[in-house]
Amino acid sequence: MKNILLPTDFSENSWNAIQYAMELFKDEPCNFYVFNSYRLPAYTTDDFMVTSTNEDLEETLFKTTSENLDKILQRINERKKNPKHTFRKVSEYNFFLDAIKEVVKKNDIDLIVMGTKGATGAKEIFIGTNTGDVINKVKVPLIVIPENTVYKPPKEIAFPTDHKVFYKRKALKTLLKIADLHKSAIRIVHVKMEKIELTSEQLANKNFMFECLENINHSYHTLHNLMLEDALNCFTQSRDIDMIAMVPKNLNFFQKLFFKPKVEEISYHTNIPLLVLHKSN
Repeated sequence: MKNILLPTDFSENSWNAIQYAMELFKDEPCNFYVFNSYRLPAYTTDDFMVTSTNEDLEETLFKTTSENLDKILQRINERKKNPKHTFRKVSEYNFFLDAIKEVVKKNDIDLIVMGTKGATGAKEIFIGTNTGDVINKVKVPLIVIPENTVYKPPKEIAFPTDHKVFYKRKALKTLLKIADLHKSAIRIVHVKMEKIELTSEQLANKNFMFECLENINHSYHTLHNLMLEDALNCFTQSRDIDMIAMVPKNLNFFQKLFFKPKVEEISYHTNIPLLVLHKSN
């Protein structure tokens, strides 16, 4: 039984991510935890910041959050019922990231699926603060669902890598599970700069990855003389890629891949779900 955390801010964007998760794992027994965190609001005076400790306000916030979670469960129940799925609501009085960590630990969460708002202006970023915090600080696989994503089975999954990182089988577990569920093809994308050959360590990492994928349909693609973000953009535009899987080294790297400074330059793959893995898993 897979335990999946579904953070929500009660927006249509987060509802879209919930629906995506239900479709992606429709044939898999799952416990879904529909989650929201809340805190008492703070207000600022001229001299200092004061945080309200009004018990009535806290009770009101808890009640509102609980009612909104109930509305989501009702929307879920209005869909065709899936006997493989169970849903639980989780309401936490805490800061978002701290609450996520606590819920992950208490419920042995295997995967987080959450929505993120796409860039709509030159000063906006593709990866929101909450999503970025989860990527960097919660070592659980995460699927990021851009707001305009329309679900379709992930038949083609791109996996960019420079082979500099050794991925344990456990780190690739979620990717392999999704590929097995949907008979997906994994397209390994390696960007080769000029005539630099792989080191012995990189070759060993590459060969071990092939061993992990031996029972999965996969192919290897070498792209030359391109920056990784440009190469991945070209690759996703030239093929019918349904999901991108990666182990980002840091959030800046992740931002660089999926954010362009001008609206008209926003990459094609900003509507493609992103599976974020962690090498430490």
